Amino acid sequence: MLAVPFSFQFSISQFFQSPFNVALARMVPLPVFRFYCYVVGLSYLTVRADHRQQVADGVLANLPGLTKASPPSDYLLWKTYLGIFEHYFEKLVNAYHPTARLERYLSEQITVRNEDWLKRAYREQKGLLLVSGHFGAVEYLPLFLALKGYAPAMIMRFKTERLRRECIFRCRQFDVEAIDADQPNAAQRALRAVKRGRILITLCDEFTHWRPHRERHVSVLGRRVRADRTLDVLHRRSRPPACLGLVQRTRSGFALQIEPMTDGGETARLGECSWQLLEGYIRRFPEQWYQWRAVAKELGSYERQYN
Repeated sequence: MLAVPFSFQFSISQFFQSPFNVALARMVPLPVFRFYCYVVGLSYLTVRADHRQQVADGVLANLPGLTKASPPSDYLLWKTYLGIFEHYFEKLVNAYHPTARLERYLSEQITVRNEDWLKRAYREQKGLLLVSGHFGAVEYLPLFLALKGYAPAMIMRFKTERLRRECIFRCRQFDVEAIDADQPNAAQRALRAVKRGRILITLCDEFTHWRPHRERHVSVLGRRVRADRTLDVLHRRSRPPACLGLVQRTRSGFALQIEPMTDGGETARLGECSWQLLEGYIRRFPEQWYQWRAVAKELGSYERQYN
């Protein structure tokens, strides 16, 4: 793909969330809309060579054995770009697709692996901390849980005010408590949701929001950096059961992978444990993680600032 030499400064999120694309998400059948997202996504990366290069740098610099000259890297990068477009397709569908059609689509697509542990922990009504990441179809995670009969809450960040309004409205339709991370008292709201017995969903791979531990370190894609203590602080308040939960895309739909970390009560190093579990999935399915650009831009800065 060639870079087109003119100014085009929209972020990829702003680009996908244009009013025209929102209208299509409301009206167009999902297979057609997915194909459209791939086409416009490739157009965006054709123009924004800097964005494309940052993703490539993140993948090539952080996965061992890959070089720019190796044929597998071309195939992996292609799949990674498509995974990014799939994420924005899912984000638009999650927020704007008609509710009845979305509910039918998700109900037919999801399976849960290791659900026995999830049911047992949820039945104890102590609340539950479900840690996830920017992996697979994470946008669907709270709705999947709601459709399975659970009461989830999720800490969210929004790039546009329109998306914020639509997501909060959609969450209310499914009895999902949306907690805006940029609003005052977000942490207190999150803790109250756990104490009311909800499954609190939070992400562990937003490097710019990590709160570095003074002493502990963790390996992040081969880099030794200060461990994030955010989850440990959150868990210490009520010590609920905790697990990693990832919505992996599969050929037949989606699989919600549940990886237990603690049954509750005891102190646990959730920041380190959750990242190590997530990194295992990233290394096996790198095309399903869309934080490669953040790795290229933010992880080095975090490492220099706190190590």
